[in-house]
Amino acid sequence: MKRLPAEQRALRPTRVRLVYVRELKARMFTRGYLVSLALLSLVTFGLVIGFNLIGRSTSATVAVCGTPAASLGTAPPGVRVTSCDDMAEAQKLVEDKDADAAVVVAGAHASLLVRADTGDQARAGAAALAETWAGNQALLRQKVDLGRLARDTAAAAPTTVTVGDSVGTLQLGAAASLIIILFMQVVNQGSVIAQGVVEEKSTRVVEVLLATLTPLELLVGKVSGIVTAGMVQVAAMLGAVMGAQSTISEQTIAMPAPRALVATVLWFLLTFAMFASLYAAAGSLASRPEDLQGVLTPVMLLALAPVGAATAAAAHLSASWVSVVQYIPPFSGLLIPLKASVGTATVQEQLAAAAILLVVTACCMTLAGRIYRNSVLRVGAPIRWRQALAA
Repeated sequence: MKRLPAEQRALRPTRVRLVYVRELKARMFTRGYLVSLALLSLVTFGLVIGFNLIGRSTSATVAVCGTPAASLGTAPPGVRVTSCDDMAEAQKLVEDKDADAAVVVAGAHASLLVRADTGDQARAGAAALAETWAGNQALLRQKVDLGRLARDTAAAAPTTVTVGDSVGTLQLGAAASLIIILFMQVVNQGSVIAQGVVEEKSTRVVEVLLATLTPLELLVGKVSGIVTAGMVQVAAMLGAVMGAQSTISEQTIAMPAPRALVATVLWFLLTFAMFASLYAAAGSLASRPEDLQGVLTPVMLLALAPVGAATAAAAHLSASWVSVVQYIPPFSGLLIPLKASVGTATVQEQLAAAAILLVVTACCMTLAGRIYRNSVLRVGAPIRWRQALAA
């Protein structure tokens, strides 16, 4: 293949900037872009609110009357204990729904007060408190030292050991949903890049542009402009996540931590950089918009493959095959941020996977630049990938 002159191979920043600004104006200052930006922000905001509401623990209130609340032991999980004076006050609290249930102790007997609509959690909590009181009374009648019994019981308490994946289903679902939405931006913005290339090629605008620009300058400027437009959408998503979390008074562990969100955005950038040039190269293979889908199929399958891998890996992030595939681009672009969002990816794993992804990205850009240069001026039937490489 004939080697291009140095002035055609070098990137001139001024001309790249002109293409970059042109792409920004063409993409960002349109009604469709602004509408999609607003919808994406609203969907992300609603997603965060929804996961926080689902992850928020519900609690039941049980009133205790006639005995100190401490004499009934520790309340069951999800049950809040309040004090009252007598049966009349307990009945009023339950009837007015200030309490879901009540335990009233009178002499040597305990009574449970519930409503017809009292939930199972409140019923079970009140029953457990009453049974604890009744058990303590039986032990006192047998002259058992309750203080010593409590100390001995605490000393003999079992130790909880968590085995396997220690990630909650809700936390994993929230992280996966946000990352997949973000990853779909790679496909969406990549398609925009390809459509822009084929539109310029079909209208012969590219011939006018290449009269003063080199193919590499046009490619770099176009990809940079569209990537910037995509990053504005990503920033809007990140702002929606933080805005939603700031409006919630009771935070849950479902949503990823801010550090994990930043890591996810950085991984999106790395992955987008790899695919952007491939989408541009794919667009240069087609001369008409109707031919674009056929040449985009290999790139789209490559971009969607990590989604399937992440779905399979979500249930077992510690599986041996995941520890291997997480280093292979483009799977690393979704698996690593997914593990980072739930706190199971180490810094060393992320740095190693990022280094491999950067090397692959450089190779993809070199490959895409050659395909783009060889096919962007060829019109007619769609060009095959092998033909463009061998031209």
